Amino acid sequence: MNRRRRNAIPKNYAESSDLSDNDNADEMKLTQKASKNGIGKMFQRNLDAVIRSPTSADLEQAKKNIKHGIEKLDQIKKDLEQTRERLVNLEQQQEAVQRDIDLNRSIVSTLRALPDEVLSIIFEFYIEEYTEANPWVLMGVSRQWRTAAIQARRIWSRILLTRAIQGVQNPHGRRRLGYEVCHTVPLLRKALDRAAGAPLHIAFDFGAPVPLDVPTDADTISRQLVKTLEDSKAYLGIYELETKNTSIKCINRIEFDGFDFPALEMARLTTSSKGLNERIKKTSSRLRWLHLEKSPGDTLDWNLSGMTHLIYLWLSGGYGSIASGLEMTNMIRSAHCLRELKLWHIQMAPLPGDVSLSIPSLLTLELYNTDIECKLDLPSLQTLIVDFSAISNSESPLVLPFLTSLTIKNCERRGLPHIRATRSLILDISSFSNLAPTLVKIMDCMILPGHLSVHALRLATRSIRPESLSDILFNIPHLEEFEFQGSIASPKTFFDDLVGHSLTAKTNSSKRDPICTSLKKFRLSISPSAGSANEKAMMKWFETAMKARQKGRHPIKEAFYQDGEVWVPVL
Repeated sequence: MNRRRRNAIPKNYAESSDLSDNDNADEMKLTQKASKNGIGKMFQRNLDAVIRSPTSADLEQAKKNIKHGIEKLDQIKKDLEQTRERLVNLEQQQEAVQRDIDLNRSIVSTLRALPDEVLSIIFEFYIEEYTEANPWVLMGVSRQWRTAAIQARRIWSRILLTRAIQGVQNPHGRRRLGYEVCHTVPLLRKALDRAAGAPLHIAFDFGAPVPLDVPTDADTISRQLVKTLEDSKAYLGIYELETKNTSIKCINRIEFDGFDFPALEMARLTTSSKGLNERIKKTSSRLRWLHLEKSPGDTLDWNLSGMTHLIYLWLSGGYGSIASGLEMTNMIRSAHCLRELKLWHIQMAPLPGDVSLSIPSLLTLELYNTDIECKLDLPSLQTLIVDFSAISNSESPLVLPFLTSLTIKNCERRGLPHIRATRSLILDISSFSNLAPTLVKIMDCMILPGHLSVHALRLATRSIRPESLSDILFNIPHLEEFEFQGSIASPKTFFDDLVGHSLTAKTNSSKRDPICTSLKKFRLSISPSAGSANEKAMMKWFETAMKARQKGRHPIKEAFYQDGEVWVPVL
């Protein structure tokens, strides 16, 4: 009934007596809402004309209202535009005042009170700490900073000699990887002038690709740069030298006969740069750090007996190739003062007569993708890192009386080193796949026979069964620090063993001795691949177990879990 009346509204809607009470209520709400609005009076005045058929007077009034509304809207737009202009003006004034404040703050800043010499020292420490920082940015701050930066010779001392492709602009700009890029003679001369008096870090990069039709021009650029370095006598101040991406043909066509390196202490070289290497071997009596990478077809056969200051040696077979041979072994034996040795992609066969490779002064040995089949005599070794490598000289263990840190990574498919150490050490074991076989071999061959005494253990893997984790900890009774990175298949089972009873039991009737009663520190880092459910379970039982151990007879003093880059305490 009401629907029909709405479809046939009488002319005088306000006077109709057939309207329902709901319709009258709706009309009253509409009127009240309009009266509260800013245009309420105008709306109320024309309400009748809107909800009923308009008369001629209503039409005339509506036209006047439209005209008046348009005029008022235009005025509002003008006011809005003026307000916007004023807002922009105020923002500009704000920026000008802020610039003035910043300028005055820089005037009263303590940095401006520093002498240029002190500021230069600060710049040198900054660039030394952050080698990829750009000194040209420092020069653009102020005149004082520009002067101080020019005086700081060390921040300009890293110079890269490279050849540019003809007709192509240098894509790397002035700096690349912390080096001042010099691909022309004028740039090199300016760089040497800025770095005059400072120990130089020189890098050669003559392996950039060049068009086939201009090989002579490219080699000419390389020769000109090396000749400029020779004529300036700057080679006498070279402290660090490196060859980057240098092709064999290019570097061997450059003569280094006029070079001496009396100040050279660090060198990163490849066996392909034969002329340069010969000059370094003959003239660098102060060399103490050497990284030598084997090029295809070459051998690692340097005689290091004359380098009495050499304490760090890094030999690499190169990616995709293995370096081997008796010459390389003799090279290592000739370094009498060696303290740190790093071998990558190396294969060392047994020495003739079953002689041991003896390095009495060696403190650190790092192996990556390396097989050592010869006997080793390392009486002073303190740190051993074996990554995807094998030490399998014989069935007798390698005796390392001063070993304090042993790291074994991804060796489940290689021969594990059989080591006997008399000192308590830090044991770090990690594997991308299954860690359990490695743990079993270490327990059977080194821990259970008493060859290793471990006070700190770090395990890293994707996932491990709780039984394997409990077994390794059970067999290290004097363990004081433990860090685990990864996920545990059934975390509650392991943490029950760590506490000595079920964490969900209401009574301690089945209470037993916990594993690792000497444990004082526990760090947990859950692997991102563990899944949200496993992560929540591990966190829950970890926190519960730590609190239970703290209340028991064998409390753990420190417990942390890793959240991003931060270690968060639990206790």
